[in-house]
Amino acid sequence: MTINSGEYKSVVGLDKVYYAEVTQDDSSGYVADTPAVLAPAMEATAEPATSQETQYADDAPFDVMTSEGETKITLTATNIPIEVLAALLGKTFDATSGRMYDEGSGATPPDMALSFRAMKSNGSYRYYQYLKGKFSTPKDEAATVEDTKTPKPTQIVYTAVNTVYEFDLGSENGSVKRIIGDEDTTNFSGATWFNAVQTPSYVAPSALALSSSVPTDGTTGISVSANQTLTFNNALKDDAIERIILLKASDGSVVAGSITLDATLKIITIDPTASLTGATPYIITYSVEDIYGQTLNGAINFTTA
Repeated sequence: MTINSGEYKSVVGLDKVYYAEVTQDDSSGYVADTPAVLAPAMEATAEPATSQETQYADDAPFDVMTSEGETKITLTATNIPIEVLAALLGKTFDATSGRMYDEGSGATPPDMALSFRAMKSNGSYRYYQYLKGKFSTPKDEAATVEDTKTPKPTQIVYTAVNTVYEFDLGSENGSVKRIIGDEDTTNFSGATWFNAVQTPSYVAPSALALSSSVPTDGTTGISVSANQTLTFNNALKDDAIERIILLKASDGSVVAGSITLDATLKIITIDPTASLTGATPYIITYSVEDIYGQTLNGAINFTTA
């Protein structure tokens, strides 16, 4: 597992709160409408319902059993337009008069998906997608104007639950409550996060392979002062360089030098401390593992000029 330093940064902001109606969630599929803006957000607090039970045996704690239920997200916003509020709560909105008719308990809130993002202290974002839940009617609050005007934000509670539909999660199928993505995590992009409700879309990674090398296997006439590079198709684990060795083939001695992995985690560079010996065969051996847990072993032979 490779963790980038930016993943440790704290959350300092919140924006882009979107909702979308879930039109299907059953054993045959999950479908949701295109996300729409809910309201300018000020704060979001998520509290999952969890429990832990400790089992005792032989007069000592033996096991801990945990469970997780629904998650309540309290969203604080500047104000929610009544058209949006009607959609969230299943109320009737009359566009011709610009009024919402509140049927009280006679209205049934539809299933909704909720998404937003939180900015971190390094300027990157963590993205959140809850796939299914319902909104509850917010409390109305107003106060007379005094010397200092005090704004009254709106708080609305969204209760998220697992989907009925079981998605392909790679090693198994399962229902999903939420999806989280961090811009600092390798291979993640939030560029289209709000274009549609995000759902699991497991794609098996490409088999780990050596894309190219300089020099290539079997090449002769290589400069004694040149560096060697290995380029792989998948990002590697940070400890990949520990299993790269440049050997002098004639006597099997290890060539001293530095070995580095670039920012993409795909390119390894070998920089010998001193020039290699002329007209001499060398071999690079590698045994690497990518971020998906796939391994690859191999060797590259070359001869200097």
